[in-house]
Parts: sequence; C-alpha cells; structure tokens
Amino acid sequence: MDGESSGSQLKRRRKEHSAGGDRLSKLEDRALGHILSFLPAKEAARAAVLSPRWRHVFAAVHTVSLDEPEGTNTDDDDNRGYDSPSDSRRRPPPFPTAVSAAIIGRQRRRGVAPLRALRVAMECYRGHDTTTVDQSCPSPTVGSQSDDEDEDERDNHHDQRLLCDPPEYIVPRLLFSCAELRSLCLSSCRLSPPRTVTLPSLVTLLLSHVPDGSTGVKRLVAGCPRLTDLTLEMCEAVTTLTVLGGARLRRLAIRCCHNLAAVAVDSSELRTFEYRGAVPDSASFLTMHGDAGSIAYCKVDLCGTEATSEVEITNLRHLLHQFVNAKHLHLESDRLGYGFDKDVMTARFASFSGLRHLEMRGCLPNSDTGIIDAMRRVLEHTPNLEALSLAFHPQKSTKKHDAWGVYHEPDYSLEEELDAAHHLGYNRNMVLATPTAMIPCLRSKVREINLVHYHGGTAQRTLAKFLLCNAPAIDKLWCEFAKGPMWMQVQLMREIKGWLINKSANTHFA
Repeated sequence: MDGESSGSQLKRRRKEHSAGGDRLSKLEDRALGHILSFLPAKEAARAAVLSPRWRHVFAAVHTVSLDEPEGTNTDDDDNRGYDSPSDSRRRPPPFPTAVSAAIIGRQRRRGVAPLRALRVAMECYRGHDTTTVDQSCPSPTVGSQSDDEDEDERDNHHDQRLLCDPPEYIVPRLLFSCAELRSLCLSSCRLSPPRTVTLPSLVTLLLSHVPDGSTGVKRLVAGCPRLTDLTLEMCEAVTTLTVLGGARLRRLAIRCCHNLAAVAVDSSELRTFEYRGAVPDSASFLTMHGDAGSIAYCKVDLCGTEATSEVEITNLRHLLHQFVNAKHLHLESDRLGYGFDKDVMTARFASFSGLRHLEMRGCLPNSDTGIIDAMRRVLEHTPNLEALSLAFHPQKSTKKHDAWGVYHEPDYSLEEELDAAHHLGYNRNMVLATPTAMIPCLRSKVREINLVHYHGGTAQRTLAKFLLCNAPAIDKLWCEFAKGPMWMQVQLMREIKGWLINKSANTHFA
C-alpha cells in the first residue's frame, strides 16, 4: 500500500515537472517583481527568457539599478574606427541607451508597478548626456511645480549646463513633485529646487558633493514630510541645517561638511546620529529639540588636527554629552593616538549611564601608561557597559579625491604610518605592568571584549592585560591580529588566554 502511494506521488511530481509548473512561477507578479528588485537591472531583465510566464515580470520591478562598466565611457568619435560591419554589430550599445531601454521595458505592460528607486552609476557625466538623464527620471503623478520659475531663470539654467566646465548636471524640476518616490540619492549635481517641493512619500534622502547652499537643501527637506533618513556628504556650501516641523528623522548622518556651523533637528524620534568631521567650532553646533533619550546609536568620527585647546575639548564634550543615554557609542579618529583621554568624558557632566557597547578606533594614546589612564577614565563614566570594542588603528582608505571626485593614491602608505607608531614584534622577556582597578562595570558588567588589528606592541599588551585581568565576568573574547608570522600570533594568543580569568569563556582569534 505504501509502495503504491509513493509511486503515485512520484508520478504526480513528474507530471507537474513536465507541465512546466514550479512554485516560484506561481507567485503573483508583485511578489516576483519584489524579488527581482534585489538584482541588477540586466539580471532582472534576463528572467524574461525563462518562460512566457516571466516575459512581463520586469514591469513589476520597483527598483532599477544600472552600473556603467569601466572603460566604456568614451566619446562617439572614438568608437567609429571599426574595420567591418560585423565589428560594428558586435559593439555593445551605449550606456545611456541601456538606461532608456530599462525604463521603457517596464512600460510595455499595463499596470506597471510604481518605480521606488532608480540607481544609475555613470563613469562620468558629459554635456550631451543631459537629455538622456532627464528622460530617465520618473514622471510625477501630481502637477509640476516649475510654474514659479520665469523664462529668464530657465534660460540661465540652460546656459549653465552648456558653459560649465566640467559639465554640471542640474536635476530636472519634475523630480521634485514625484508623489511615489521613496528614496532619492543625488551626487555631484546641482539641485536648484523650486520654491515648493512636493515629495510626500520620500523616506530616504542622500546628498553627496552637492554644490547648492543651505537654502536649497532646506527647501528640499521641507518638502519631504515623511523623511526619516537624511545623509549629507561633502556638501561644502551648506552652512546651516534645520530639520524641524513636519519631518521627524530617525537617522541623521553628516559626513565631511566642513563649513557646516549649526545643526537643529527634531530629536523626538531620532535613533541614529553619525558625524564625521573636525571638532565643531562652537559648543552649540548641534541643537536637538525634543527628547534625545531615544537615540540608540551615535558615531563621532574626527578628522583633521588633534584637539588640544580647552575650547576644542569643551566643544567636543558638549557634542558627546548630548548622547549620554545612547546604548551604542562609536568613537573614531583618522589620526593615531588622537587623545580622547584629555578630559573628554569627565565628571562635569552626567555619566553615560545608558551605554551598553563602546567602540573606539584610533582614539587612544600609544604610551603604555597613558593608554591605561585613558581607558580607566572612560570606564569610570560608563557604569553599565557590557561590550567593549577597540581597534588600534583607523581602518581608513588610503585614497584621496580631488574636487571632481577623481581618486588618487597618496604619496605615503598607511602601513608605514602604523609601523612607525607600533612595535610589530613580540618580546617574551618584557615585564608588563599589572595594574589593578576596582572599576564597577569592568568587574561585574563587561562580558564581551573585541580587539581589532592587535599588533602586540607594549602599549597594546599592557592594555589587554589590564582589561582581561580585571574583568572576571567576560564570557566572550574576539581578537583579530595584524599580519605577521604565525609563531608570533600563536605566542600572543597564548598570552591573551593566560590573562583571562574566566577560562571557560568563548574565545575566537583571527
């Protein structure tokens, strides 16, 4: 009986397979389009050849991502030297043509899904690409807001496109009235938004290398009542940023906007704050309106010269102590031994009572005594700390870029800078100090310690011994060694394990 049942099931499966049916194809177009939206546009379009069922599924894709291959962005005159018609037929279509084909391909079927995200990465922008890029922008479903612009302004915008060297793309005004747009990322182009911006569905906004000033950015943000995620990168013309009123951000990231002097934000729903730049010039750099107690993650990444004056240290204190209730604090610096130990976290302010996880990258001094004093001062102001992550150098890219975003390799190597600041050897005969400390969080709260790019220099070994010998509650240790001989890494691993009080702790070395 069982044999007959299994045989009938096998026949039924073969019949379904021969009929071309499968569970994936039985899904609705909306579900299939959502799945294909995670693929590049070319890969998603290739699904049309699977079967007649998949022929029009690309119309249900809500995210189109296209990336121009390197080396294909050449002028038309450079591509005319083909020896025969067959060579011309083998020539791939221009990248703007591929972008247009992807947009038009979604319109071949009635009831096309609204386009939520359009990502087009071009190798470089040329003046004659303006029309193609404008046509790729989604059409608004509400009236255009460009009526408030007179003919003279339109002529000036057109002349600016033609006369700017290198060419500068100006975002079409139709884009600022797209009711279905949820995510907008603009880089190296001018906004010039109209007086009234209507983006009721926009949730995520990223502006990078945008030459517009504070007025243009403020006008754009004011027209996004549902905006929850805002990122500004290298926007040198922006001097003030205000996000108050309708939009209630959940994430705000400010990176390398070096002329930004004042930020005012409604923090009632803010969960994540990220800042990269120099130490603010004013203690009132950041003003948060509302309850800031809900912020869970804060990252402060300092670049430039070390903060040494009392004014700079005071400004840094004011910035950090607005996040005393954050659960995860990430401190980073692109300079070795920046010196976060200089009374940045002092008793003048309330302790970081809500902090559970602290990350520090390149923020500790390199001396064996200074690094202990700095770490002790930090731990004394984090009474509820549970996880501590330390990276002994800033993991930064060695590339530099010019004003047009072109990257160049610097004249020095980061490894050379690291070699000068750390001892890359292991001296088994060196006697390390064993300072003891009755720090409450280290004795009873800290259960996880992570060490990144551990070189085994005197200062690092002293710090590791100090932490591990005074933390009996640790049950998880993760250590990533710098590149070096295997025998040296084995010796360092044995040494670290010997410092652990809890011998049954989960340890991982890489």
